[in-house]
Amino acid sequence: MSEYFFVQSQDPYTETRTGYQYQLMQSLHDAGHKVCVLLVQNGVSPARHAAQSPVFDKLLSSGVKILADEFSLRQREIASAALKSRVDLGSVDLVIDAMLSGNKVIWN
Repeated sequence: MSEYFFVQSQDPYTETRTGYQYQLMQSLHDAGHKVCVLLVQNGVSPARHAAQSPVFDKLLSSGVKILADEFSLRQREIASAALKSRVDLGSVDLVIDAMLSGNKVIWN
């Protein structure tokens, strides 16, 4: 199966298409593909403990690897301790690693 690396810069609260993007990630994962998501810019918003986004939470609980960009978190004054338990820290450098590894990289 293929490996997909998504860079999610939009949040589900102000961008309605974000829900569809999460559903695509979920569908690819359910079809057996390896899916990793790096949240950047406003995309880090639903990763906070208090944030409520059913489609994001479903994606998170499905086993899709989700990373939050440390720089984006700092810009928004979100501490890593404030993230949901299954969200790990990452950086934009991972995009280049994914491209060099042959992943299909999709930036939203």
